[in-house]
Amino acid sequence: MRHDRLVLILLWRELVAGLRAMRRRDLAWIALGGGGLLAYAVADIVVALRAAAPKLLHDQLLWMLGLPIIFAVLGCLAGNSMSRLCLSRAFAPFLKALPLVSAERRRMAGVGAFALGFPLMLMIAMSVGFACAVIGKPLAPVWGLGAAILFALGFGTTTLWRLQRPRFLLDEAASEAAPVGKPWLRRLDRARPSWLSSWAWRLPAGHVRPSWKLAAAGLLLALGAVLGGWASLAGRTAAPAAVAGLAGGILVFMLSLRCQPLGSPVLRTAPIGFTRVWLRLVRLPLQLSLAFFLLPAGAALAAEPSAWAVPVAGGLWLLVLNAAYAVFGAYFLNAPFVAMLSFAGALAYAGYETLEYGRTVLIGLAALVFFLWHRTRQRYRNG
Repeated sequence: MRHDRLVLILLWRELVAGLRAMRRRDLAWIALGGGGLLAYAVADIVVALRAAAPKLLHDQLLWMLGLPIIFAVLGCLAGNSMSRLCLSRAFAPFLKALPLVSAERRRMAGVGAFALGFPLMLMIAMSVGFACAVIGKPLAPVWGLGAAILFALGFGTTTLWRLQRPRFLLDEAASEAAPVGKPWLRRLDRARPSWLSSWAWRLPAGHVRPSWKLAAAGLLLALGAVLGGWASLAGRTAAPAAVAGLAGGILVFMLSLRCQPLGSPVLRTAPIGFTRVWLRLVRLPLQLSLAFFLLPAGAALAAEPSAWAVPVAGGLWLLVLNAAYAVFGAYFLNAPFVAMLSFAGALAYAGYETLEYGRTVLIGLAALVFFLWHRTRQRYRNG
């Protein structure tokens, strides 16, 4: 059809505009630095795979159940993300003038989603085939093809399900302007500049809209806290509850932090500094994170009072990790999912390298956080 490639054109132009907005020095840093890190990571993975090859080759449960489930779940997650991205472009407000019915817009989104999913499927096939060849697995190309098929099944199923239900996206966009729900954030979001967290979450006057996503996230977090506390009380050790509190606290902070107001011309032209706005955006997510941490920390202290240093250290590490992620969230202000992936990747890489080179690697992580802070502050000042 005539407009089928419109979503792809919009995404391509957004990518080109983003690249043109970056300086050549930044592009060089991304290309050279990212390429060097990728080459080093591939070499490290090859060495680790060869070392673990005998164990991996004889692990039948991994090949018959673990990997298929992993690739199917990855396909579902990728399909959900890509279809949501394409639906948001197909049903964008500036396209309302086009004489397109809902079915045509869904087809546009479907073409864009499957076009974006095809390179991902190729990457899965090549990565799995390469990994199987490294460890000496027979029929390595067949295993790569099987992984790509499982990924494609999960991707296609989730994408088709999302494309048949675009009303979820439309209802969410329509409810942003209506004060639906309870005004739970009124008392917590009154500090100056007022209503900044509500603005970041697009909540009119602090009204929290109930949704199944909010209920599911709250249920999973509560279940994790209860299980961690129960494990500590049953085993009379503080470690399980402290770990649950630290992991759940940083997860609550990551899910609740939104920094889109930092890119608003209204704030950038107002007589208010970057640090004050950033601290104001961090305030409410930090309160939620610490509130979640207190329950597992209390269980850890009750289970083993002599190990009071464990929950205290967990609380200090929670503050450090929250501050580090707040910098990532401010740098990737319009892409919180990218901020989460980048932060998780940086932590995983730093933790892996710490095993080989010691804690001096954390200096590099701190330097990265400082660099992102400096770049974000410059962008806020200069636009």
